[in-house]
Amino acid sequence: MSTERIAHRALIVLTASLLAACLGSKSSTSTGGAPPPPVVNTMTVTVDGGPAAAPGTINRAYVTVRVCVPGSTTQCANIDHVLLDTGSWGLRLVRSVLAAGTVTLAAETDAQGRAIEECVKFGGGLTWGPVALADVTLAGETAAKVPVQVMDDTNSGAQLPGTCGTNGSLLNTVAGFGANGLLGVGVFAQDCGPACVSGSTPPAVYYGCTTATTTGVCTAEFVTLAEQVTNPVALFAADNNGVIVNMPNLINANGDASVQGELTFGIATQSDNALPVSGLTVLGADTATGDFKATYMSATYSSGVIPALIDSGTDDYTFDDPTIAVCSTTSNPPSRGMWVGDYCPANAPQSVSATNIGVGANNATNTVSFAIADPNTFLDTQAAFSGLAGGRTSTTFTWGMPFFYGKKIYIGIEGKAAGTFTGPYYAY
Repeated sequence: MSTERIAHRALIVLTASLLAACLGSKSSTSTGGAPPPPVVNTMTVTVDGGPAAAPGTINRAYVTVRVCVPGSTTQCANIDHVLLDTGSWGLRLVRSVLAAGTVTLAAETDAQGRAIEECVKFGGGLTWGPVALADVTLAGETAAKVPVQVMDDTNSGAQLPGTCGTNGSLLNTVAGFGANGLLGVGVFAQDCGPACVSGSTPPAVYYGCTTATTTGVCTAEFVTLAEQVTNPVALFAADNNGVIVNMPNLINANGDASVQGELTFGIATQSDNALPVSGLTVLGADTATGDFKATYMSATYSSGVIPALIDSGTDDYTFDDPTIAVCSTTSNPPSRGMWVGDYCPANAPQSVSATNIGVGANNATNTVSFAIADPNTFLDTQAAFSGLAGGRTSTTFTWGMPFFYGKKIYIGIEGKAAGTFTGPYYAY
């Protein structure tokens, strides 16, 4: 099954705003009085068959997001089946889903009064729609006036410009996206960063449109960091230095119908998100791309090391191994259609391994062994599968959703400290 993940940020080094003090103690900067009471910082993550408009999804981790018109307590909606994505940054919601919840978010405007729209490239296509402000609540944490993208499945806004359309097919609908929206809680605060602020030519990401209607004429433009779609976690008053995804192991080798875990906001900011005393592998990420490095089975990929990331928005382990058979409809026996393109090892489960290598100060090295299953043994009625892998010809190693089962994964946001570690980093 093809995966849909936001493309890496443009290759330009970010200016990290390093914190002066650790966030390990909420009262570390207090000059007196009791520390503020802790907030509810944990919410449920569910892997199931997907929303009603997109049944049959697999290995998709969903959360429920509360969205309000800025400043309102009545124009609000709880949006379920929002895909949790540690490989992208920012909240994106399908327009018709918002409308069903009676929430209308007005497009942001630039200095010239033009509506700001965004073109975002994912692994399986792209999204298009206006950038709007919303108050976003996750568990007991709220961020006000967060720039979010409204995915225009109604085709009622400015039309897709040609320069955006070259990025792939449009995935604005619930059925096309497999979710009612996407919550990107990866290692960056903004989804584009300085590359979309200034330079010689604006990238085909943000556009200024003469109107937010179908008659709008759109031109690529630079926007400020404050105008860019933003990771809501980075805007929380507290617990804003990262997230922890904690998922249980699956029970059945041929798949589980559903599985529930937890998403915790903040790292080393409350008693429930403390860093372990030992045994944690911390992988620093590149401040331009959000990747660390990996080698797979000692195979040679260019210099022998390829970019890697831990991405809950990808449904499988994604990597290139030309020695493993690929599922096809012409194999004997033929593979079921949904698994075509995934790996179908001749002798499953097939044991393989990859070595992760951190970048920068957090340069740990850790080898992970895992097994690749034959997906034709999975039950069609199930939604959560371990051992699913694919990605022939991929130039990146992606630790997708199967990697999360049975682990606690830490995602540290750029420039923010937790104990002795400063983001961006991944840890497990």
